[in-house]
Parts: sequence; C-alpha cells; structure tokens
Amino acid sequence: MKITRAPFVHTDKTVFSHAAEWLVAIVPVIIWAVFMFGARVITICAVTALFSIGFDYPVRRFILKRVGIAQFDPMTGIYGVLTAFMMPVSVPLWIPMIGAALVVVAKNIRIIRAKRLFNPFVFSATVLHVFFSSQMTAFTRPFAYFNAFSFSIDDKLMESYRVISPLQYMADGSVYEDGVFAQLYGFASGNIGEIAVTAMIISVIWLCARKQGDFKSVVAFLLPILLLSLALPTDDAESEYYAYSILLSGGICFISVFAMNERQTVPLTQSGRIIFGAVGGIATFLLHRYVGGFEWGYVVILVLNVISPLLETVTRPKALSAKES
Repeated sequence: MKITRAPFVHTDKTVFSHAAEWLVAIVPVIIWAVFMFGARVITICAVTALFSIGFDYPVRRFILKRVGIAQFDPMTGIYGVLTAFMMPVSVPLWIPMIGAALVVVAKNIRIIRAKRLFNPFVFSATVLHVFFSSQMTAFTRPFAYFNAFSFSIDDKLMESYRVISPLQYMADGSVYEDGVFAQLYGFASGNIGEIAVTAMIISVIWLCARKQGDFKSVVAFLLPILLLSLALPTDDAESEYYAYSILLSGGICFISVFAMNERQTVPLTQSGRIIFGAVGGIATFLLHRYVGGFEWGYVVILVLNVISPLLETVTRPKALSAKES
C-alpha cells in the first residue's frame, strides 16, 4: 500500500519517494561542504537529521496516532540536514540538537490540515540565530578541518581560524573583495551549505527535473534582488559587482532553491508562488540594504509562510458558473 500525503496526494508519489528526491538534491551540497570544511560536516548533518527523526517519532506515534510505517516521516531528516546547512561548521553539537527539536515543533504547527504555518528549517535557523547568535555566526576559513567528533571547538583554536564571512563583510554595504568567483564556486567562509552555490544550482536543476521544484518561483525570488541591487548599489561599489556579490552570497541562493520549493509552506498555485517569491525577494533585499543582515531573509520567508494560504486562495482559478460557461 502506498502512503501518500499532501501536497502530492493526487500523484503516485509517496512520502518516501518524495524524501528520496530531496536527498539526491542535497547530496551535491553535502559533498562540497565536506570538501571545504571536513568530516565535521557529516557529524553535524547526521546529528540534526537523527535527532529530528527521533524527536518526531513520539509525536507521530502518540499524538498524531500514526500506525505502522507512517510513524516515520523521512522528510523530517531532510529538514534536519537543511537546518544543518544553515549553521557554521564550528557550532557545538548541542546546537544541532536544539535545531532538530525546533524542526519538529515547526513541522507540526498547522493552521489547516495540508499547510504548515512555518517552513521547518527556516524556523529552526531563525530561532537559533535569535538565541545563539554568537555560535551561529562563528565562521572559519575554508579547509580549516576540525575533529569530526569534538562536542565543541576549543576557543583558542577558533581564534586561529575564525574569519569574517562574505555576508558579514557585506553587512555594511561593502563588496566581497575575494571576488564573485570565490562565492560562485564555494571557496568562501560561511554556513555549511550556503557557500555551495554551484552545488545548489545542481540541486535546483534536479528538483525541477523531478517535478519537486519550480524554476519560476526561484526566478521570481532572485530577479527582484538582481534588479534592485543593480539600481541601488552602495556608494563605493560598481552596480554589477554589488549585484553579483548579493546574489552569490549563499543565503540568497539557499532560500531560493530550498525554501521556495518546500511545498507545504508556499502557495500551490503558480501565480501564488510567483507573488510569494517576488515579495520575498524585494523585502529581503530592502531589509538587507537598509537594516543589515541576511537573517532578515529568514524572517521574511516565515511571514510569507503565514500568509501563504491567503495567496493560494486569491490566486486559485475561479470555477465558471453555469451562466458564464
């Protein structure tokens, strides 16, 4: 018997095949992150994924009363890995554990049966940034490998390897000096998965090819950011280099590829997703430009998640009445 669940209840997709498609999509990002930051990436991803599934199991069994294989939702593990992607490799391992618990909380908050209130991995990262900002912004230079099984990184070791990420460098409107190619190919400091821009391009191609992603939604999010950054560069930057620095900053690509394609927190209608993406892109750029910090992009996505059902309702095609037909 196939186990299906919204938003693909009208297809032959099962929750397991859906998770498998996403697993393939995130593998290139994991491979590149391990190359850049070492085996500790695997530990952090594994801890977040396993704890997410472990925390979710009693909820599904004892609260939601699922039976049999339905007590396990493999997408919870995928959300856990995506949460890990939004952390620096230097985080102590209790951070992924808390992140996993937050994933399960967000995953099970619903306003209507088939729609989540918040994107699980964006919600988790946002809360972690609010309460554990110092740990979530402790970036280290690429190829500074740490012990994969250390519960935390020694402070003196962190002092030797800690650097400013492109996002932090651009917080005051500057352009990342190492150039756009360092960002494009992932040779930059930053969060585990957000530096892997080229790998994320592979991810979105796979998701779209497998009908798990929507390319128009991705473009709808990125295009306003590109146009606004060309029109409103900082005083000391050429517009095109400023625009490239913004687009390739990692967090922007991550949101466009993964958050825009999490089907249970975005509108199911095509026009709804385009509006969702365009508004998200505009708000993310303006907040970054005039307030500072790409973490505002996470907040924007969460706000849009809340109004997603409304966008879906107003953009759903109206049935013709007998007189109109």
